[in-house]
Amino acid sequence: MNDYRSFDQLRTNELSVIRHGFWRPWFELSDGLFCYGKLRYEGVWKPAMILEADKKTWIIKRKGLFSRVMLIYDTDGMEAGTVIPEVWSGKIKLSLNNGFEAVYLNKKLFTRTFSLISSQGTDLLNIKAEVWKLKTLFKVFIEPDALKRTDDLPLLTLLGINLILLRRKQAAAAAGGG
Repeated sequence: MNDYRSFDQLRTNELSVIRHGFWRPWFELSDGLFCYGKLRYEGVWKPAMILEADKKTWIIKRKGLFSRVMLIYDTDGMEAGTVIPEVWSGKIKLSLNNGFEAVYLNKKLFTRTFSLISSQGTDLLNIKAEVWKLKTLFKVFIEPDALKRTDDLPLLTLLGINLILLRRKQAAAAAGGG
């Protein structure tokens, strides 16, 4: 975990998500020079998403086999929060145990940008899907004041990337593409 750079040392508000591997891919959050975090998957029947950053690691698992609710755990096994997708809208509600609440959503109907909006209504970050790129999948734009508003920005960023990847898998499965 020591090979990740801290979000406190971030000098730009634009990061890239780089895909590594083909059969069991893992994703790296980078500014082109330093790595700020990593997202990987483990398990077959009940997969766990592992989010790694400078000082922390989070494990995300579904609450049940057919449940939409996902639980966020620390490496100690303590529950750190919940992620609840709404049924008929594209909103995904995030509630952390430290009192932080936010919503992931697409602001417009036909857009490639997935946004995180805090409970006060301010934007924290935007994740934009890159078109026709196999290695660099997303660009992450962090609002300048977001580092001052929350300490959990690595979790929020990596979780947003994970939610987009899960949506893509569900869309491919629904379309019959695997």
